[in-house]
Amino acid sequence: MGMGTVGRVLRGFVVVLIIAATVQAYGPNLFFYFTILSNTLAAVLLAGEAIWPEWMGRNANYRGAVTVYMTITGLVYALLLAPLNIDVGDYAPWANFVHHNLAPAALLIDWLLFPPRQRLDRRAPMVWLVFPVVYFTFSLIRGSATGFFPYPFLDLDLQGVGGVLVYAIVILAVFIGVGWFVRWWAEQRGIIPVADGVAGLPSPGPG
Repeated sequence: MGMGTVGRVLRGFVVVLIIAATVQAYGPNLFFYFTILSNTLAAVLLAGEAIWPEWMGRNANYRGAVTVYMTITGLVYALLLAPLNIDVGDYAPWANFVHHNLAPAALLIDWLLFPPRQRLDRRAPMVWLVFPVVYFTFSLIRGSATGFFPYPFLDLDLQGVGGVLVYAIVILAVFIGVGWFVRWWAEQRGIIPVADGVAGLPSPGPG
């Protein structure tokens, strides 16, 4: 989508669609779905890029993380939920399409076509795992207390501890794989990785 006027307009349009789809899907457990959380992060990212184009080149770590989360959102829906016609909330078909198909594809395409100029630490893909691990843990604790599990593969009553653990390991492996691909792609497009320092931030110079 680039950083020009057309790119800014397209990013803004996707933001509007994400917000509209989120409003349509509103319910008491709305923000306990990873889909909603990842789309919210994506809307913030795209809005920032649309309003302040230079922000796109300064937030490689955030861009990378959100790209991974949205890619996983699309993959999990396509491979685990859609084939079984799993209920993922009170969705109108168009809103479901925006959250699970259009927005994930937009974020990934944006990264592939316009990777960040900012350097990424080698540990960035592991840092990006913090959010999904916290989400997974919180969902299990809250689900055990309330009986509400946002996804069937997190449902301890349905899958049992062993079944949930297997799903968790597989999805974690996919997160790691997608994370390393996202960073590798940026590196191949001319980004020199940071050897040391905080993920997503350049190492300090000598002196």
